[in-house]
Amino acid sequence: MSASSAPKEVLVLRLLLAVPILNLFLKEALYGAEDAKYWFIANLAMIWAVSICAFGYPAIILPALTMVPMAFLWILDVCR
Repeated sequence: MSASSAPKEVLVLRLLLAVPILNLFLKEALYGAEDAKYWFIANLAMIWAVSICAFGYPAIILPALTMVPMAFLWILDVCR
């Protein structure tokens, strides 16, 4: 991690903590007990599974489509 990327990460974390629903879960995962991180990941997986049951195929496709630009940006960042 470079020194220039640290403020960006803090800004993203502050923006995520500003969302009221995510605030409770993220604070517990970041600053709570050691196993809270695993429960947070399990909760995300269960939310995704329930959304697949409720909405079907689009709930599988949309996360994959949102990861494509992030993967391209990661590749560009690694190659610099």
